[in-house]
Amino acid sequence: MAKQAEAFEERNARLVVIGNGAPHFMTAFREDTGYKGNLYTDPSLETYKILDLKRGVGSLFGLKSLKEGIRAASSGYLQTEIQGDALQQGGAIIIGPGDILHYSYQNKEVGDHPPIKEMLKVAGA
Repeated sequence: MAKQAEAFEERNARLVVIGNGAPHFMTAFREDTGYKGNLYTDPSLETYKILDLKRGVGSLFGLKSLKEGIRAASSGYLQTEIQGDALQQGGAIIIGPGDILHYSYQNKEVGDHPPIKEMLKVAGA
């Protein structure tokens, strides 16, 4: 999504990333992804619980996660340490204007990502 931040801004939308790792991992996340926007961390996982995001061993192992691992390794990226709760999956939501939830996506497994085109369409509506 870091590469799409400008497209969201053009639609008057603001990206906010909430990770679950320790605060000192935020610098490495920015360097690895190029993300320059709002970045927070919630090691307590309360945000993830409120959004009912998936968590568990089953989400670590699947065809998509295997493919993503191979793709990352072949691109020269090897995970050297776990940055947060490895069992916790992420997701994406679009809120507002106001406090209206317009979009919600729950990652099913490692390597699963929300469809950016779909999110941009909702953000531009």
